[in-house]
Amino acid sequence: MTAQSVPEPDFAQPFVDGDRFLTRWARHFLTGLYNRVGKDQDKVDVAHATAMAAVPQTTAIVASGGLTIGGELGNNVGVALYKVVTAVALLPATGNNLGDWAYAMDGRKNGEGAASGTGTPVYWDRTGAWKTLDTGATVAA
Repeated sequence: MTAQSVPEPDFAQPFVDGDRFLTRWARHFLTGLYNRVGKDQDKVDVAHATAMAAVPQTTAIVASGGLTIGGELGNNVGVALYKVVTAVALLPATGNNLGDWAYAMDGRKNGEGAASGTGTPVYWDRTGAWKTLDTGATVAA
């Protein structure tokens, strides 16, 4: 299936004429779109199926980018998503669930002084506080 080019729309021209019919450029534009998506064959679906077939199917996590443990996945995979990205003072104090993650943009990592935090991921723990990952201490700015 050969790719078809789509003419650039000329939005300065009317889409319909005085008799409410498509103008010549509008017909040309819509025909180009129709041809581009494959006429009676959907090129988008074909491309998607081809891409999916090319991707190796696996159920394993490969350790990289800071992840230190890899391994096989089971049926249920827990994924940590940030609830919010904000300053320490604006982290939500209510409506949090045990294990919620956030990112404190001015949170202090171990060894950073007061008011010099460079940001850190934090989690909501059993004590009802946001804790830093590196030390487990309550997050501070």
